[in-house]
Amino acid sequence: MQFSEIVQKLNLAADRSLTSSSADDREITGPAPVDEATSGKISYIEGAKFAAHAATTNASALILPLDESLQAQCSDRNIAWISAADPRLLFAQTIALFYQPFRPASEIHPSATVHPSAEIGENVSIGPHTVIQAKVKIGNNVCIHPNVVIYPDAVIVEGTVLHANCVIHDRTRIGANCVIHSGAALGYDGFGLVPTATGRGKMEQDGGTIGEGWVEVG
Repeated sequence: MQFSEIVQKLNLAADRSLTSSSADDREITGPAPVDEATSGKISYIEGAKFAAHAATTNASALILPLDESLQAQCSDRNIAWISAADPRLLFAQTIALFYQPFRPASEIHPSATVHPSAEIGENVSIGPHTVIQAKVKIGNNVCIHPNVVIYPDAVIVEGTVLHANCVIHDRTRIGANCVIHSGAALGYDGFGLVPTATGRGKMEQDGGTIGEGWVEVG
C-alpha cells in the first residue's frame, strides 16, 4: 500500500485532516514496532520517552505526536510521517488497514442447531455444530464460531464475536461489539452451598450475567 493511500484512508477514519510529510511516496508493506521496523514498515512514536527512536529506527514511515522538531528530524532522514494528537490510536487504525481477523461467511452452517423460537438478526454467521436454544436473541453482525452453545433466553447484541467452544448460559446478556474468546463460559452459577444435617444442599442462583458493550473476555 502506498504511503499516500494510508494517509488518505486514515483521514477518513479520523474524520479530519491529518498533517503529513510531503516526502516522496513509497510502498508500505505493514506495521511494526518502532525498534524492530525495517524498510517498508510503518510505526509510531508516543511521547518524549520514545522520541529518541526517530533518530535510529529503520521504518520508512512514522506516526508522530504534534511535535515539529520530530517532524523535521524525520524529514531530514527521509522518513515519511503523519502527525496526530493520539499516535497510538492512529497506529491501531493503521494496523486495521493491513490486517482484519478471520470472519466466516454470514450464514447458518447446516450442522448448527437453532431452536425455532430463537431470533437471529441480519448478517449473522453461525458456525458448525453450534447449538442455539430457545428464545435466544442474536443481533445483527454477530459472528459465532464453531461448537458454541448458547442456553435459553440469552441475548447477544450486535457486532459481538463468540469464538469456538464458548458456552453462554441462560439469561446471559452480552452487549454490542464484545469479543468472547475460545473456551470461555459466561453465566454459569456459582458455588452456592447450604450446610444441612446430612451434609450440604445446593442453593440455586437465579441471577443473570450482564456484559456491557466493548468487553473482551478470555
